[in-house]
Amino acid sequence: MENPKSWTKYADFYRASYSAFPQEHKDSPGRLPFHMITMDLGDHEFTDPAVPEAVVSLPLSAQEGNSWAWDFGDGWHRDSAKPGRVLVLPPDNSSRWEVRGQRKVLVLTIPSKTVKQILGPSVPAHLGEALIPLADKTLEDPLIQPLMLRLWQSLGGAHTTDRLLVDGALVTLVSHLIQRAGCVQKAPKYVALPPWRLRRVREYVEAHLHEEVDIVTLSDVAGLSVRHFSRAFREEIGETPHKWLMTRRTEKAMELMTDANMGLAQIAELCGFAGQSHFTKVFKQVTGHTPKRWYNERKRS
Repeated sequence: MENPKSWTKYADFYRASYSAFPQEHKDSPGRLPFHMITMDLGDHEFTDPAVPEAVVSLPLSAQEGNSWAWDFGDGWHRDSAKPGRVLVLPPDNSSRWEVRGQRKVLVLTIPSKTVKQILGPSVPAHLGEALIPLADKTLEDPLIQPLMLRLWQSLGGAHTTDRLLVDGALVTLVSHLIQRAGCVQKAPKYVALPPWRLRRVREYVEAHLHEEVDIVTLSDVAGLSVRHFSRAFREEIGETPHKWLMTRRTEKAMELMTDANMGLAQIAELCGFAGQSHFTKVFKQVTGHTPKRWYNERKRS
């Protein structure tokens, strides 16, 4: 099936184009955005779009004789769909698919921006090309399967430790995929923002999260000029200081919403937002949901 629409998220394409197949979706509750899907698949022939996400597909169960064939523009690759053998789809590559047989799959989609957050300046210049070696055939890997299963199980949790666990597991998974693809680069000689400077910034923010914190203050805490700090922070963390600060405020708000009996206005004040409307706007930008919807979904899970 051809689908000419431009997609930025693989999950949206799944919902629209694979709607005939039962599926369940989950978003990451942690600092590193990613998405997961479970789906019961049958025979189909689709053309998947190029999206800025790496996709890892893991069959959980499959009928005898299952097979899939895929083409990234360099010719068809064919393999059996065996439980535990993963297939990696590099970002920014469209693909054609011929799938035969019934199976249940677990899918992980990792935005390229998330890979940049994890790898920092060590990220390959062309991530889609760097991961192509993993797309020639399915992989039997003793590490990937348990990590993906643990990620899926932890996505339903609302505790702070669940968010820490999924972030840590994703860092391990991405690092492992980069190594398996053979695109590990030498560590840069220059560290843009040394750990001790970054630690001072984090500690200051945690102690003053309820206050107004600006880029000048953070630069002073780090002992750098505003220009140097802004550039170094983005190079090291993968996002601007302001966006990182808004994410941290949101994470703190999520903790309070989960563990404390407070109204949204009080939570907004304690987390340093300008007001409840500002809190709601930023919360939706970070999580994709309003605070009320996020809380209700966590409560149901």
